[in-house]
Parts: sequence; C-alpha cells; structure tokens
Amino acid sequence: MSDREKWLQYLTGLLLVVLMAATLVLPGYATPLREKEQEIDQTRDELSDLQDTIESRNQELAGYYNEERRLLRELRRLEQNVELLRREIAQLERDTAKTEQAIAVKEAELAEAEALVAERDEFLRMRLRAIHENGETAFMDVLFNAYSFAEFLTRLHNLKLIAEFDQQLLEEAFAMRTLIEGQKEELETQRAELQEMRRQLLQRQDELGQRLASREDFLARVMAAIDAQEKAIEELEREAKRVEEKIRRLQEEMRRLSAQFNPSGELLWPIAEFGPQYITSPFGNRTHPITRRANVFHGGIDIGIYRSRWPGSRFYNGNPVHILAADHGVVVMAGMEGGFGRMVLIDHGTLPDGGNMATLYAHAHTLLVSPRQVVVRGEPIAIVGSTGASTGPHLHFEVRINGARQNPMRFF
Repeated sequence: MSDREKWLQYLTGLLLVVLMAATLVLPGYATPLREKEQEIDQTRDELSDLQDTIESRNQELAGYYNEERRLLRELRRLEQNVELLRREIAQLERDTAKTEQAIAVKEAELAEAEALVAERDEFLRMRLRAIHENGETAFMDVLFNAYSFAEFLTRLHNLKLIAEFDQQLLEEAFAMRTLIEGQKEELETQRAELQEMRRQLLQRQDELGQRLASREDFLARVMAAIDAQEKAIEELEREAKRVEEKIRRLQEEMRRLSAQFNPSGELLWPIAEFGPQYITSPFGNRTHPITRRANVFHGGIDIGIYRSRWPGSRFYNGNPVHILAADHGVVVMAGMEGGFGRMVLIDHGTLPDGGNMATLYAHAHTLLVSPRQVVVRGEPIAIVGSTGASTGPHLHFEVRINGARQNPMRFF
C-alpha cells in the first residue's frame, strides 16, 4: 500500500470517528435545549390560560358588582316605599278609629232623637186620642166655659198655641232624626272608603313585601356568587404566581443556554415620544378601571398615547407609536397573554447585585419580535395598542427583579 493510500485510509477513519462523535455528542446538547424550549412554550400556554380565566372571572365579577349595586338601590327604594305605606296605613287606622268614634256618637244621638220623636209622637197621639174620644164637645166646653169674652179669646189662643207647639216639636224631632241619619250615612260611607283604602294599601304592602323578600334572596345569591368569584380569582392568582415562579426558574435555565447580559440597572424610557408626563396610572394600589374595586394593586405604570396614533382608532393618522426595548436582552415571551393582551417579556440578565431583571410590555397592537430573539437597547419591539383588559391605547410597563414586580420609576 502506498503512502497516499495509507493517508486516505487514515483520513477516512478519522472522518468516521468524528461523525460518530458528532452523532453521540450533538443530541446531548440539542435535546435539553429543545426540551427547555418546549417546557417554556407549555408554561407560557399555561400562564396564558390562567390569565384568560382570571380576566373572564374578573369580567363576571364586575357584572356581579354592578348587579349588587343595582339590587341595593332597588332594595332601598322598596324599603322606603314600604315605610311610606306603613305610615299611610297607620294614618288610615287613626282616621278609621276617629270615624268609628264619630259613628258611635252619631248612633247615640240618633237613638236619643228617635226616642224624642217616639215620645213626642206618643204625646201627640195621646192628645189626638183624647180629642177624638171627647169629640168637639170637650173642645167647645173649654171655650164656652169661659167667664168672659176676653177669657174665651185667651182660651182659644192658648189652644191654638198648644196645637202649633205640638206640631213644631214633632217636626223638629223628625228633622233632627233625618239630619242625624244623613250624618251617620256619610260617616258609614267614609268608614267604608277608609276600609277599602286600607285593604288596598295592605295588599300593596304585601306585594312590596314579597318583592322585597325576592330581591333580598336574589341579592344573597349575588353576594354568594361574588364571594365564590373572589375566592376563585384568589386561587387563580396563587396559581398564576406559581406559574410565574416556574417562568423565573425557566428564565434562569434559559440564561445558561443563551447569551449572557450584564444590565446596569438603568433602563431606557420605553416610548421615546411620550415621556413620564404621559403616565395615566402609576405603580401601586388604585381603583380597578374595569371592576371599580378599590385598593387593587397595579404592578406597573401605564403610559398613554394620543388616539390618533393608535392603529385601532378610526381617527388613526398612519403614524404608530413604537415600543422600545428598555435594555439588551432575550425575548422570553411574545404573544397574546390574557388580560395583558399582546405582550412582550424580555430577560435582561443578572444585575450587579445578583438579581435577575426582566421587563414586560403589555396591550400592544402589533408585535415586532418573537420568543428567543435577542434584542438590543432601544430596538422597536412592538406598537402601542389597546388589546386585552384595556380601556384605551397605552403601554403597561413592568420591571421584575427575580420575578417580583418593582416600581419602574426606580430604574430611569
């Protein structure tokens, strides 16, 4: 065998050895990386599902809160109406009692008048019976037994007066009885009207009471639903924190598999054209803009823009606002993430004090980067929008150190 053939044989054997080594070694490095990427994708999907669920629960909770406020207002109105009805019924009962007393008085007066009429009627009948029994002879005897003409005239005048007086007394007694009967009938009519009004008011009070009880029962169910929703959201938040912890761990592992960065801790403002004066909601507790719950923690800052610069507006002028990477780093997440809408999460590496820094950019209209992409400080990564749980075009910007949200204003 010639030296050339020996050399070719040596190179062939060496090539085979190299190929065998590559076959054995390369999968050893590639497989963990692929597995890590798959695990990150799965975790990102899990977090997205959790955020979607939390957002859905928050929207349902907002609806329950609105229903609770509406029911409380309705209950206050019903309680006021019931109280007014109770007062009206109490007044009617007092008026009815007075009417009953007046009727009792009129009944007593009517009994006296009827007795007086009967007495005077009986007296008149006795007088007439005596006249009838004695006839005209007795009447004439009274007149003609007078001792003088003057006495005759006097007796005639007295008899006339007696007859007229008897007739007047009887007429007055009848008139009094008629008057009292009319007054009693009026009082009876008034009593019947009062009783009918009281019956109607009691019926209305019963209807309002049933409606009040129904609304109170409904309110109790709504409050129970609110309590259940709040507990469910708290549980989902705990689960989201667990997933965030997993993401932090994956970030650490990804850093070992990707380029290393050394952030200074001083960030670039993420929207060049809209400075700190455009902050619409700072870091810390606030009233939630959608659920209106008070003292809800806001883990970042919101930077608003003009609607004319928002591609989703009908007044859009064609000049979008770009979101800039606050520092060098690797894109960990880029996609639709529940309440955050279209979101970018960038891992910036380890700070001088040892903490890991990441920044989050939410509610974007359009994303310009993809996961595992390396970005440089000031590079456009997205366009400001209003996706997810948003009430208008703005950037929700967060800074996370070892996964915990920090006040972003500390880093500018």
